[in-house]
Amino acid sequence: MTRASEGFWRRLVRRLTSSNAELVSEQLAHDAEAAGCQQILLARVRDHVHLRGTVQAITLSPEIDKGGLDVDLEDGTGSITLVWMGRRLIPGIEVGRRIDVWGTLTVSAGRRVIFNPAYQLGP
Repeated sequence: MTRASEGFWRRLVRRLTSSNAELVSEQLAHDAEAAGCQQILLARVRDHVHLRGTVQAITLSPEIDKGGLDVDLEDGTGSITLVWMGRRLIPGIEVGRRIDVWGTLTVSAGRRVIFNPAYQLGP
């Protein structure tokens, strides 16, 4: 068996034995890397980051004075929360949508967060 055919068979077996969620995560990570984005897993606190992922959840914070729109972003390597302070809705941001974000990674209440990130919606 040649080296090329070994690679084909190994990929085929992995695809047949992996769960759908694992394959989707792998594809998300590959897409982010191909676009030149950092992986969420490797992003460091206090760094200015460029991330690409898929919106997994959208939550409205109930506090009136600190309220905002919380968006969970997943890139296949990990997840992060994006928080837009004082916003209740951003047209186009919906679950399942791909989004690129730029901002400074921080930690708030034990979770990795980017506050008021710049963003660009994907297809």
